[in-house]
Amino acid sequence: MKRSKPAGDQPGINFEKVVAAIQSQIDPQATVTHSEFLIDRLGQRRQFDVVVRGTFAGQLMLGIIECKDLGGKVGTPEVDAFVTKAQDINANFKVLVSRRGFTKPALAKCAHYGVQALSLIDNDPANRNFFIGTRWEADVIRWGRIAVTLHYVSEPMQPVHFDAGEITISGKKVIDWFTNYLLDNTADVTGLGWVVNFRGVFNEPQTVRVREGEEYQCSAISFAAERVCQQLERYVGISGTGFYSWLEQKATFPPGTQILMDAVPMDFAQWQPRGSEQRPTTGFLEVKLEAHSMFDRVADVIQLDAL
Repeated sequence: MKRSKPAGDQPGINFEKVVAAIQSQIDPQATVTHSEFLIDRLGQRRQFDVVVRGTFAGQLMLGIIECKDLGGKVGTPEVDAFVTKAQDINANFKVLVSRRGFTKPALAKCAHYGVQALSLIDNDPANRNFFIGTRWEADVIRWGRIAVTLHYVSEPMQPVHFDAGEITISGKKVIDWFTNYLLDNTADVTGLGWVVNFRGVFNEPQTVRVREGEEYQCSAISFAAERVCQQLERYVGISGTGFYSWLEQKATFPPGTQILMDAVPMDFAQWQPRGSEQRPTTGFLEVKLEAHSMFDRVADVIQLDAL
C-alpha cells in the first residue's frame, strides 16, 4: 500500500507534479510517471519522484528525477544519497531538480557522477530563490562638465567667480548658444574627456553680465566641454515553463512555451554601475546598448558667432 504523505508536504508534491509535467512536454515520446515505486537490485521497494522511460538507439532507457523542495540549496549529502539510490536501480540517466539551486560542492559532485542539476525557471520577485535572466550592458555617452572662460578687455583687480550657466549677453544665456553648438557638432566628436574647445572672439567688446549688478567688458569667450561615458548594467529576469541547467548554464523550454522577460527600464538611473573587466559569456542572451544623452535645443539664443 502506498503511504500518503502528510498534508504539510503538499507544496513538495505540487513541485514534483510540475517537474513531471514539464518533462512530459520536453520529451513527449517518453513515458513520464509521478511518484512511482521501483524494485532496486537489492530487492528493496524504493519510491522515486519522477520516472522517465523511453527508447534511444533501439534500447530501453530508464531515467529518474529527484525533486528537492528544501529550505536552502541542495548540498553534497543530498547528491550522494541520490547517486546511491539511482545506482541501485541501474538508472541510465539521473536528474536532480532543486527549488533553490545547488552549492558549488554539490555541483561538482553532480558533474563527477553524471547527474543533471536543474531548477525550475522561476522569476517571481516575491519568491525568487535565485536569478535567471539576461544581462544588459549600456554605455551612456553624454556631455559632462562645461567650462567657460571670460577674456576681459581690462583684467579685474580681483578674481571673478561665476556660475557658467548664469552668464548673459543682452539678457540671453551664453551657455545656451554653446549647448546648441554641441548638438550641431556631436556627430563630428570622437573620444572622451575634454574633447571640445571653442574660442569666440568678438568683433568688438561685449558687455557680459555674470550676476545681478556685476558686468564686464570682454573681448572673447572660450568654452570647453567634457565627454564622459557611464558604464552601466542591468539584469533582466525571464520566466516561463522550463528547466535551467546549472552545469550547462542554459535553459530548456518545451515547444510552444511563452517566454516572458521583465520590462527593461530606459531610465538609466535604475541601472547599476559596472566594472570595466571583461566578463565571460553565459550562453544566455546578452545585450549591449550605446545610448547618447543630449541637450534639449534652446530657441532664440544669442548668436555669439555673429558678435
